[in-house]
Amino acid sequence: MESALELINDYGFHGSPISKVAKNAGVAAGSIYTYFESKEELILGVYDYVTKSIKNYVAEKDDITLRFESRFFNYWKNYTEFYDLNPAKHGFYDQFLNSPFYLEKTDQIPNIWHEWSNSFFQSGIDEGAIKNINPTILAILVNSNIRSIVSIKNNFKQKLASNNVNLEEISQLIWKGIKND
Repeated sequence: MESALELINDYGFHGSPISKVAKNAGVAAGSIYTYFESKEELILGVYDYVTKSIKNYVAEKDDITLRFESRFFNYWKNYTEFYDLNPAKHGFYDQFLNSPFYLEKTDQIPNIWHEWSNSFFQSGIDEGAIKNINPTILAILVNSNIRSIVSIKNNFKQKLASNNVNLEEISQLIWKGIKND
């Protein structure tokens, strides 16, 4: 999985044939076909691996004893931290979300990250801390901003610093927009 993840992140889906993934992993191509019938299945397998990694990292750091506002900012910090620590997973995930693989195949695959994220925001609604908005909408709003902010930080670090741009203000703005007044 890691071999495929690194290659796809570096060379894209088309630049990462099974033979190259196998060579990078130090195994025979036939070994990969033992687990995946096709390159498409391998890519979907990597997607599943990445979404489980995100969910595990963020969920393990969630403290349900805290008020939802604190949980929200911890979620933001932990999801951002996950991408900072795992740039190949961030690159793969963004690439995958903008690919035909995502559009055509993922409706058929359970996604524990999306399910957990939706339940996280539902818990904020249930607590009365955030507006009663579809939790999927809330997850899309927050998660897409986190992914974008990580990309912006990675690509424009010096420019942001020289212009005194604090991207953490975005989490505050989003919180103000979703909190239940």
